[in-house]
Amino acid sequence: MISSTLLGTLGVMIAGASSVVAFERISIQSTVKAGTEVDVTIRNDIADGTGSFDAGFTNYNLYLATTPPGWGTGPVCLLANGTKMDVTSVKVKIPADAIPDSADLMITTMEWNSDPNKDGPSGFEYSNQFTFSGGTAQWGKTELDGSTLGDMDRIPCSAYACARKCNDKYFDERNKTSEDPSVYKNTYECVAACPGTTFPSWDSIINDNGDGQGSGSSVGPSGSATMPAVSATASTSPIGSSSSSPTSSTQTGSSPSRTPNGGPRLAVEISGLVMVGLVTLCVLF
Repeated sequence: MISSTLLGTLGVMIAGASSVVAFERISIQSTVKAGTEVDVTIRNDIADGTGSFDAGFTNYNLYLATTPPGWGTGPVCLLANGTKMDVTSVKVKIPADAIPDSADLMITTMEWNSDPNKDGPSGFEYSNQFTFSGGTAQWGKTELDGSTLGDMDRIPCSAYACARKCNDKYFDERNKTSEDPSVYKNTYECVAACPGTTFPSWDSIINDNGDGQGSGSSVGPSGSATMPAVSATASTSPIGSSSSSPTSSTQTGSSPSRTPNGGPRLAVEISGLVMVGLVTLCVLF
């Protein structure tokens, strides 16, 4: 049986993450042009030795954080996945069709361990705010309703426009009978078909064995029963020596971004969450 409560991805991840945030500083230029590769620089504390906070993790993810009108700011799609901890400069691209022009955005990081037996993920750390130039998108119904478009670990920013279309296409259908998990099926399967997304099949979600560890699931960056992000957006091989300097090493991550967040309502209101799981965080038993 499926519980009537569908947990929002962002809300669950925040609840499961450490209260200590990732990295000392994350920086990006003040204006970012659509489709243009830009550097995100990271300042970590690895130089302080093996006992430092950042040294306790093996990888980190970069997400795009949005602030839809009337809602809070939060991560919505994956820009770089599984980046090694000693990489302090990551190149990213945000596609024009992902975000509206002149939107104010941030970059968000979360540190995690490839070994599930080690410490769980860190909290989220945000960069300075920057303005997006050249965007061609418009906020969708789902975003303006305060809901996410799906699991940020499974939607590369390059697929964000597709995920938005799927969510808005079935928006009215979901809101009519949101207590019935089956109303999310069309949305889920539509988003799962977007290029670059990494969702399990709907049937595997429905047939979950009850502990959140259904077919193909494992512990991911969220530290909860959700599949880890698949590297659909960036390579993870560091270049250069490890250092706390934000320019000591580089990595390329060519995934654009475009996903709005559910802000404050995300953690408490589930009916608007949109993808049963997106599910990946749906409580099934």
